[in-house]
Amino acid sequence: MKYLLFIVLLIPAFLYAQTDDKYLAGAVPEVDGKVVFSKTINVSSLSQKDIFDTLLAWAKERFNDDKNRILYQNREEGDIAISGEEYLVFSSTALALDRSLINYRMIFECEGHTCKISVQGIRYEYNVAYQREPERYTAEEWITDSKALSKGKLARVNGKFRTATIDYATLLMDEAAAALGTSALTVAPKAPVVQETIVETPTPSAPANVISESAPSNTFAGFKQITPDKIPGNIIKMLSEDWMLITAGNETSFNMMTASWGGLGYVFGKPVATCFINPTRYTYQLMEKNDTYTLTFYTEAYREALKYCGSTSGKDADKVKGSGLTPITTPSGSKAFGEAWMIIECRKLISQSLSTESISNQELREEWLGKQINKMYIGEIINVWIK
Repeated sequence: MKYLLFIVLLIPAFLYAQTDDKYLAGAVPEVDGKVVFSKTINVSSLSQKDIFDTLLAWAKERFNDDKNRILYQNREEGDIAISGEEYLVFSSTALALDRSLINYRMIFECEGHTCKISVQGIRYEYNVAYQREPERYTAEEWITDSKALSKGKLARVNGKFRTATIDYATLLMDEAAAALGTSALTVAPKAPVVQETIVETPTPSAPANVISESAPSNTFAGFKQITPDKIPGNIIKMLSEDWMLITAGNETSFNMMTASWGGLGYVFGKPVATCFINPTRYTYQLMEKNDTYTLTFYTEAYREALKYCGSTSGKDADKVKGSGLTPITTPSGSKAFGEAWMIIECRKLISQSLSTESISNQELREEWLGKQINKMYIGEIINVWIK
């Protein structure tokens, strides 16, 4: 009887080890220090355009609100980028719900008869009952082998993030693969990073719900031009959470600064973008001297570069070198950076210095009393460039 009891007690541990194995060493792939889940699908019977159109149709249905949206699409290059947000539920009972918000980017790179699918830029917001603010982590600092494994086994706390993320990333990639005609689901990729699936399907016609879009007329440095009314994304989130760079100047002298104040709108019958710059900033001098400037937006991969641009003055350092960003010049002569996924190019329309008297909110007025307040710039949007 004791021997039988010992065997019974070992069964759950054995089953756990079997289930746990796919989450252990190598299950979270890293590329240049970044967590990137990926798989490559080969569909020999489909053209690049068919693959792109099928995945775009799937993405439009799967990611169709402010928090889950298509960031950009390029039919000619075969690229689609998506921003996603969802809850990972670790446990749920009548008395308690343990979950974390996950933010990520999903990238499709279609070329020939293949498509590389990747899930990257992963961040978490985890609410803890006794804290007012959620705990925030990146995948790199939370679920990698060095962070989430201890003596070859899952760590107690971040181990649940690791397993849930592996399952979720695998599910996303498998859903996309299924849209292309394969029903064979795969487990999360282990080293090597790229996992290849060969899919043979009858040649279909383009999906009925995919509307043909005309290609933008102008291109430069890997960007294509769109009209201001086609600007994608939630501008409030893009500013408050993702941030942007304001770049003023010209080929001779320019500077950029991180900003989270601003908006888009319509003034004097023109599409406009609003931004604010404090007169103490070096960029302010260049903004005053030049008529045009750019607002540029970046994926999470460039968060550190934006932090650097927001904490370092162009008076004291070579910010371009320090940030690692690549300067480019628009056809109109404004400065921007090649790493951006969107460039909004503006011409100054209205400039207005603010004062404490212009602030209606009493708390904010007291907060800014005696301080140098930002100057507001409303610029006519003359070009929008997107990857």
